[in-house]
Amino acid sequence: MNKKISLGAAIAYMALVAAVVFAITSIRSANIFNDKLKNLDEREATYDKLSEIDRYVRDNYYGDIDEDALLSGAAAGYISGLGDPYARYLTPKEYEAYQKTDDGQYVGIGVVTELSEDGYIRLRTVYPDSPAASVGLQEGDIIISVDGEPARADNYAALTAAFKGDVGTKLTLVKRQDNNETTLEITRSQVNTPTVTSQNISGSGYIRFSNITAATAEQLDRAVRQLTQEGVSALIFDLRGVSSSNAEYVMDMLELFCPKGDIACSKAKDGTLTSLGESDGASYDLPMAVLVDDTTVGTPELFALVIQQNSKGKVVGLTTAGQGSIQKDYKLIDGSGLVLTTALYATTDGETYNGVGVSPDYRVKLNVADSERANIYGVQEVDTQLGKALEVVTVLAKTENAVAGSTAVAAD
Repeated sequence: MNKKISLGAAIAYMALVAAVVFAITSIRSANIFNDKLKNLDEREATYDKLSEIDRYVRDNYYGDIDEDALLSGAAAGYISGLGDPYARYLTPKEYEAYQKTDDGQYVGIGVVTELSEDGYIRLRTVYPDSPAASVGLQEGDIIISVDGEPARADNYAALTAAFKGDVGTKLTLVKRQDNNETTLEITRSQVNTPTVTSQNISGSGYIRFSNITAATAEQLDRAVRQLTQEGVSALIFDLRGVSSSNAEYVMDMLELFCPKGDIACSKAKDGTLTSLGESDGASYDLPMAVLVDDTTVGTPELFALVIQQNSKGKVVGLTTAGQGSIQKDYKLIDGSGLVLTTALYATTDGETYNGVGVSPDYRVKLNVADSERANIYGVQEVDTQLGKALEVVTVLAKTENAVAGSTAVAAD
């Protein structure tokens, strides 16, 4: 049975609801206003202090004032006062250079050279898919002339610098081999510097990174594809000594190994998580280990942490550097810039590593001086961290095969 209420009662009820809503809104608005007022008071105190300092300096300072230097110094001091080791103020010239950070690419012919004993140019490395490789140049080839100028010890630096230039321009080299000379014309183009090397070690794929650039994910994919064709049963990623701050490149790398869904996130000051990248589904499904130490810095740490969260991934080595903050740059009106920390890197469940690093599942220290560590990375006979990683992935692979075998029997 429906009860009827009078028009007066309904109006009174609506007025009560409106009063409650108004009261709540007023309290919230008052809190917001008070917070803003507090911020305004703090800002006013800051500006007053700066104005006071400026007045004393201009009235009493003996020397001349360089207004540009003074302004830049004040801006730099303001950012320094944040106490953030990664935030900084950049002059217009510094900001321009910052915008042109090395992306692992350059225009040239794609070689690494050295001076031969007889004063010629020896090719120590020829990058795959480079202009040099396309005309048949190989590691160890001797170049005796560049654009008609004979190669000598005293012009080695100038001639090798000429290997770089503008896209589409041509370079003429003369190669000597077995007393035969061959003239080659090479067109300079964009060259991706290799950042990935790989080898099959005892049935496991060992992948060493020298850097992380826009081309790294593609190079990694190529290396893993080759290793899987060789029949490796596990993968080891060596990120010791690698520092990077570009999350996009690492997301592209992780997409090869992560299940479908978000890969990692940024975590804002208020705790909000924002996806940094998504995976359509892992391309490679093998037991994995990641080699890290205290020289693993930035987004390579995020790579290790995400792999660690995968039930097939283990981290071996030492705790990483703990640089897990995200910086964003802002261009100012005069061309200068600011670099500010705006968030932290995090896993999809909000775990961060800033200031603490990524802890290994297996802690292993190299018994050599820190200055010598890089020289033994990847040398199986003396690299104890690599040895442990090989042991770990071998066990993981055997366990996975055993599980797969039992599942197959059960299915029969």
